[in-house]
This record gives sequence, structure tokens and C-alpha cells, in this order.
Amino acid sequence: MNCRECKNLLIEYAEGLLDGHPKEGVEQHLEQCPQCRSEIENIRLLEDRILQNSLSFRSIDLEESIMDRIAGERSIRLKAASSAGFFHQIRSLFMKNAVLKIASAAAVLALFFIIAFWNGGSPSTIVWADVQGRLNQVDTMTYSALTEIAEPAGMRITGRFKAYCKDPGLARAEEYPLDSGAGSAEAKPKMIAIIRREPGSSRMLILYPESSRAELSESVFLTDGSKPPSQSPLDSVSFNWELIKEITADKTKRIGNRIINGIPAVGFEFDMPEWARVKMGGQIHAQLWASGNDGTLLLFELEYRDPQRQKVRAELSDIRWNVPLDESLFDFAVPEGWSLNRTRTESVEYANAGLAPGVTLQIGPDGRAPLSETEDVAGVVRGEQTTHPDSDIPPDVRITIELKPDAMQRLRDYARANPDELLVVYFNRQIKVAANLKEADPSQLSFDLSLLDLPLAQLETIYFTTTIKRNGL
Repeated sequence: MNCRECKNLLIEYAEGLLDGHPKEGVEQHLEQCPQCRSEIENIRLLEDRILQNSLSFRSIDLEESIMDRIAGERSIRLKAASSAGFFHQIRSLFMKNAVLKIASAAAVLALFFIIAFWNGGSPSTIVWADVQGRLNQVDTMTYSALTEIAEPAGMRITGRFKAYCKDPGLARAEEYPLDSGAGSAEAKPKMIAIIRREPGSSRMLILYPESSRAELSESVFLTDGSKPPSQSPLDSVSFNWELIKEITADKTKRIGNRIINGIPAVGFEFDMPEWARVKMGGQIHAQLWASGNDGTLLLFELEYRDPQRQKVRAELSDIRWNVPLDESLFDFAVPEGWSLNRTRTESVEYANAGLAPGVTLQIGPDGRAPLSETEDVAGVVRGEQTTHPDSDIPPDVRITIELKPDAMQRLRDYARANPDELLVVYFNRQIKVAANLKEADPSQLSFDLSLLDLPLAQLETIYFTTTIKRNGL
């Protein structure tokens, strides 16, 4: 049981209306999820407050009249409603519970107006265009993130994060222990990553507070043509929301209403575009919940399968944008006394490069006939080299090539049909290395050439045709 499923049953669980598997599922989830435990505590506190209020003001006749009116209103509205989940919870809470039956008439009146608003107010008028309209001119953003993986006993939390982003080029991510609330005052991050992007370069500092250790990575992006080098966008906040804005209304589906942090919300579901499916290795199903008042994003949920074919769920919540963010969040200073390890990556985007004459390449399952060969290579599109200034570790060198569509399709079809088999690149009859099909472009794959023990510049001269100029780099 995941958080969404659990939250839909919390009210009935608090009132003792669940039994059997639903009750066991909720109890198992509550044991491992602090967030849902907090919600059940809030529900019980609310009951206590209502009961206390009822002692000072009680009118059974008025209450029963209002309850009858709510029930009648509910019956009428259910005939036109597409989902009765919310009213089912209302009925469970107010029609079956002995405590709330003696609640104050004022509280019941308030509930009546909430129900009237929910059915006739703004949530039903919010459309996908309203959500997209709220994504304009966003330059800062913070959010909390949670990742879960499906197991026989239910969903298991695998990560808790807090993120801060500021355009242009600043980002910070904090990873927290699984049993803590990400970003809460008492929680301490176990890892902090800070990123600064500039045109043509970027730096990332990773801090590990528990071991007083730091890692600094620097990247340089080059190109041998007029096309800009391939690097993450400087305006990452607006870029990510532009991707959401690319999804047209006809690709979305309304999935009903719910309350999120006390705010009436409208839900939409859709599948992420092709580039995202290729990057993640499969289909990504998304649900987005927006404020029923103005379309502001409140919750973003993703479901997909990881490379091991396990079901993964990711949730982005507590989303806030255009909030002031202090520059100290993105400070690159390493605390005194900490160890520091540095790496440097040179990434080259080739415009018109290919395999040099006489260089061969075969791709397929090891020991069997190749599925793709030299003539299927449309070009060499990217080279990457990572060096380690503080150690004797040799450089890591990777190459990305583009294959003709039919050749790439043969590889993908084989990989899907044989998920446990490794596809191998036999490069120039010298080395065999694993092929990585998970590139952003569906026609590309990458592989490691570090075994040749040559820097990227020499590999370009010997094996590829390119006009790259490094300007002393």
C-alpha cells in the first residue's frame, strides 16, 4: 500500500470502520511512514477538539436537521459526480461515528458549506490550461521528494529529499534518512549536493556530513560545430516546467478531487513524453494535483519501472515557487578539516564526426551473431573524459554513437525480449564492453573505451573523424 492509497482510508481507519486486508494494509504502511502517521494523529486530534466543542454547544434537533440536509444533498450530488470517494469518507465520518454525532451544530454547518463549495465551487472549473498558465515566469522553486519501491509486503521507502532551485544555474539537493521528514527542523541531511552552472561549464559539490567528506566535480562542455554544447540548462526551474507545459490537454485526463494540506485540489493524469520513457527505460505514468482555486501545483506523482523492472513511485510535495532563497544555500565552501576529492569531466559534442576509415564495430549478445555492425553507425555524437587530479586513477572515457533507426530498433527489441542478457560492443576487434541503450535520444547508445588506455584527444585522432579544437584544454 502506498501513501495515496493509505490516505484514502485513514478517516475510516481512525473511526474503527476497517477490518480485514484494508485494515492490515493501513497498519503496515503506518509502521514505516512517518508522514501518514502524522496525518492519523491530526485526524484524532481533530476528533478530540470537536468533542470538546460539543460539550459547550449542543442542539440535537438542529444537528439532526442539518445531517438530514447533508444526506439529501449528498444523494443528489452523487448522481452527477464522477467519483464518490470524498462523500464516502464524509458518510463514514459523520453518519457512523458516535463521537461526531454529538458534535456542535456550528461544526456541522461548516462541513455543509465545505461540501457545497466542493461540488459547486472552483475545483470543478480548473482545467489543464489553468495549470500550465501558473508555470510562467517561475525562477525559484523548493520541494520535498519521496521515492518508494514495490515489494511483496507493500511499498518500501527508498529515498527522502529536499530540493532548492534558483535561476540562473543554482540548485541544491539534500538527502535525508529514510525514517525522518525531509527538511524538518530536527532532521539532518546525510548528503548535500550543490550545483552551479555557467555557459560552457558547471561545478557540483557533494558534502557527506557524517564522514566529513566532500567531492568536487567540474565539467567543461565543448563543441566542434555551430550547435551549442550539450549541457543541462542554466534555467533549470523554468526548463523543467516547460516540459510539463509541452503536454497538451488532449493527453491528460481528469481524475477527480481531493484535499491536500487543507486546499481543495484537482487531479490530472498523463504519460510522460517519449524522451522521458527512453531515458528511464520504460513508460512513466504521472499524476499532477493542482489547487482548485487557481491551478497552482501542489503534488506531482510518478510511477515507472527501474532497470531491474521493479515498480518505483516518486512523489514531489510541498512545492513552492518564486520564494526568496538565500545565496548561502549554494555556497561552495568546504568545511575546515574535511577531506576533498576532485574530478574533472570534459564533454565534447561532435557535429559531423564518424568512425575513421578501417575502424570496425559490432553490437550484439556476446558469442552470437551481431545485431548491428559498422555500416549501421550514422555518426559519433559525443565524447566524455573524466580525470581524477587527486589520485592515480586513469581517465574514464565514454563515447556515444548514433545508429540508423532500424539497427537501433533491433537492439531495443532484443533487450526487451532478453532482459537478463548483456549487449556487448566489440570495438575495432580490440575490446569488448557493455552497451548502454538508455540515452536521451532513442537512436543513440554509449559505451566505455577506458580499456584502450588513451585520453579522449588521442582517441579522436586515431578512431574518429572530427575537427574539435580544445584551445589548450
